[in-house]
Amino acid sequence: MSQPHPRRTRRHSRPWIAPPGLLMQGEPFEGYHVLDESRDELGLLLWQSLRDVEVWALTEPEHRAELFTSGALLERMERIDEEVDPAAPLRPVLEGLASLLARPGRVTPLEVCELCQELSRWASDAGLPRTSLAFAQRGAMAAPDEAGPAYLVGLISRRAADYRRAEVWFRRALALARHNLDWKHYGLAHMGLANLYMQRGDAPRARARLLRALRSSRRYGVWTVKPYALHDLFMINATGDDPKLAEQYARAAYRAYGRRHPRLPALAHDVAWFWMLQRQFHRALPIFQAVLPHFPRPPERMIVLSNVARAAGGACMFTVFDRAWNEVWQMVDDSKDRERVAEALINLAHGAAAMGLVVRMEMAASYALTIATRRSEAQQQMAAEELLAASRYSQPQESEMYQEDDQALASASDWLAGELVDALTEVSM
Repeated sequence: MSQPHPRRTRRHSRPWIAPPGLLMQGEPFEGYHVLDESRDELGLLLWQSLRDVEVWALTEPEHRAELFTSGALLERMERIDEEVDPAAPLRPVLEGLASLLARPGRVTPLEVCELCQELSRWASDAGLPRTSLAFAQRGAMAAPDEAGPAYLVGLISRRAADYRRAEVWFRRALALARHNLDWKHYGLAHMGLANLYMQRGDAPRARARLLRALRSSRRYGVWTVKPYALHDLFMINATGDDPKLAEQYARAAYRAYGRRHPRLPALAHDVAWFWMLQRQFHRALPIFQAVLPHFPRPPERMIVLSNVARAAGGACMFTVFDRAWNEVWQMVDDSKDRERVAEALINLAHGAAAMGLVVRMEMAASYALTIATRRSEAQQQMAAEELLAASRYSQPQESEMYQEDDQALASASDWLAGELVDALTEVSM
């Protein structure tokens, strides 16, 4: 008589331990970059607010009540009155952080975290990337058990080309999200790592992360993550050998977002970029032009304008190309932040090459190579080197319009192009 099989027990997975965040890297002292980016009295005020949050976050809750002296709040409010305009959006945020000085034992971690994140957003919009990163990190320190603030630090670090710090914070967000059953930030952290791998040129690892994010969004019903994952999967496949698969992901992302989603302009831009790579300039250019009003933030607007120039160059529309070329260079000259500058200049170089403007192409590609090398942006560095090498060995030729043989794919592309332009125009009216 055969013996019954022993009952299988579920193997316990390894514990998810959140790695500590990387706070300092190449800084002579904490908060150095805040003072370095704003060398005035406002910069000193920001640095003092940053240090207050840090001291508060590193102090045990039971010892916070007597953390600051009794006159500290009055002194800080006088400084805010002197340095910050009463109508400035920054004013109430600094005043909120100043309240730590009066009631450090009664404010909650999430209150402090939210104020730090508001300051981080202000600094990002003001073109102060390291100040933005510093306040995002202090927000994560104030709420150390939450995945969302850790994810934000990873996101800002990646934008600032601080890839080592970004990976550490994305992994911390991943572990915290899994521990807290926060499946939204679990999926977003996977996507953050995926985009980091894409910037490094590691598409297989990026694709694996995105598929995990997509599966978790379906398994746990986190529908806010699903369109982002589909969007990024489209982006990975956009440079692959299967344009049909890429467009399938694009259409799925469009349906998942819907016509009113705030990320729809980003998808429209990326779809137009994909068609531009396919040399379908007649589809790409109208979308780039329609999407431009939806990107007021300087780095993103610069990218859209550079793609207008590239698509116009491919379509041999010199007037449109020249206007966009001049606007992009003006933005590059005016900006202190080098975020996405190399990518924009690569686009200008492609547009110039398509029109046979060799001197312009070499100028844009050379400066792009300098910026990309400085920021360790492998993809942009490689693209700049390829453009410069091509100009040495062959004369750039004007691009030819792409001819589609697959009528079903052409019809699907026309449908998506029309939907995107209509939705963008409808929202901006």
